[in-house]
Amino acid sequence: MPEINVARLVKLDEPLELGKVAKPTPGPTDVLVKVEACCLVPNSYNLVTGKAKLPIPELPCIFGLDVAGTIESVGEHVLNLKEGDRVYVDPFMWCRTCHFCKKGRKDICQYWSLRGYFSNDANPTSRKLLAQYPIGGLSEYVLAPDTNLVVLPESINFNLASRFGYIGTSFAALKRVDTGPGKTLLINGVTGTLGYAAVAIALGLGCTRILGIGRNKEHLAEVAGLGKNNRVVTRSSEDDGDIAEWIKEQTHGLGPDVLYDCLGVGGDAGGTIKLINTVKIGGSAILAAGGAEGDLTQTYAEAMQHQVSIVGSNWFSGDHIEELVDLVDAGVIDFDYLSHKVFPLKEVNEAFKFVGDRPGGAVNVVVQPQT
Repeated sequence: MPEINVARLVKLDEPLELGKVAKPTPGPTDVLVKVEACCLVPNSYNLVTGKAKLPIPELPCIFGLDVAGTIESVGEHVLNLKEGDRVYVDPFMWCRTCHFCKKGRKDICQYWSLRGYFSNDANPTSRKLLAQYPIGGLSEYVLAPDTNLVVLPESINFNLASRFGYIGTSFAALKRVDTGPGKTLLINGVTGTLGYAAVAIALGLGCTRILGIGRNKEHLAEVAGLGKNNRVVTRSSEDDGDIAEWIKEQTHGLGPDVLYDCLGVGGDAGGTIKLINTVKIGGSAILAAGGAEGDLTQTYAEAMQHQVSIVGSNWFSGDHIEELVDLVDAGVIDFDYLSHKVFPLKEVNEAFKFVGDRPGGAVNVVVQPQT
């Protein structure tokens, strides 16, 4: 039986080990994809080092979340995909049988898991889904259900597509509320993976004004440069002065229509509630900072009178990612700000070290297993 090269996570906070496993064979509704690009983000580093306390696959495991590549073979029951198709592989696994899956909301499946990454920490049974497709993206090939593949046009390269999990997370979040023309969007964590993507998406969707909060002033200046005519304005959270007052000044005293909170691991929920309190009456707050810590607290009267809808968002649905691909292909949303830092599979540990140093949301760290 032919073998393929993989990178295994054997022990947390230890270098990944290179090795070989049997090349998988697709089942009736599976697709075998030759991996051209696997994206790493700072949270990938947090997981393999144990800094993020989430239920990763049982060790040793073949780690790796988002991948893009070319279909090598398909199962006998696969109808709409074929050998040679260029695809993005959605790593989100769902059970298909729970109440929410049957209602068409696979994105809130009770047993959701992210292949090669982690499972739903609120439901231990979800770990069983991780075991169904044990080969993560740090491999020459992955298996995936046919429902998890999105065909890519030639205009979208594999490196960019391998970042669609995080780009798609921001896209879905902003689509769940009104962030179109005439709206002001406030992004907390704007210089990170999700934040940079949110700026590009909001610009493409026609958002009139974007306010961004982050720490790194060099990266903040880069973010501001994504917009023209002062459309994107940024501020460091470490600057002197009251951020709430700055937000008020930037919005004629009304506040932003939407807050998108996408801080990384270690974010403070106390800071988030302060920003929620700046949102325009009747506006929306989207929470996607999975690593934020603490409680959001408001009095009953504050919640009633402020009338701000607080929406959680942690992934995307199939229609979201299809729409995103169409908009990128048409040039409506532009991710040209990304620079791609590429590593071969044999340098996977160098790739993790690089992304662990938090190079900023404009840098796309990619492992290419075929090189």
